[in-house]
Amino acid sequence: MKKAQIAGQIFIYMMAVVVVGLIIAYGYSAIKSFSDKGEEVESITLRKSLENSVKAIVSDYGSIKRPSLSIPGKYDFVCFADKARLGDADNTALCGAPGGDPDHFHPIACSAWKTGRDNVFLVPDGSDSFDVGEIVIKDNQPFICLDVVNNKMKLQLEGLGDRVQISAYS
Repeated sequence: MKKAQIAGQIFIYMMAVVVVGLIIAYGYSAIKSFSDKGEEVESITLRKSLENSVKAIVSDYGSIKRPSLSIPGKYDFVCFADKARLGDADNTALCGAPGGDPDHFHPIACSAWKTGRDNVFLVPDGSDSFDVGEIVIKDNQPFICLDVVNNKMKLQLEGLGDRVQISAYS
């Protein structure tokens, strides 16, 4: 074996390492992209399912529905706020009222609620929010946060004729 052949083998090994590295990097980015798109689809599906559930029961006075909704894994709570109770926002745990539960303090969700734009907030950060229609919270509360356990929440909807009452069930 000559010296030039050894140098040529080193070049081939280096090229093989570079090619394998590029394949691994591309594979990682493709898998990450698929995962991100999957989470986005889950969020859109949740939004549409919730909107459709509220629309389906809003005019059916007295009927109760417990929809089975799949919540994306990155969320710990789903909070619902009564847009008619905007004046009470500063006095709630969601907006950091003194003596409130710090687990339910979410400034982004609070800000979106105060604008009157949205009434459903996906937490931990509250940046994913949307409006599902006219809702009120049971027992005349300004908001309710439902725990997400195994990608599900115990949500109960009750039709009131012109709006839907939101509550949890056991």
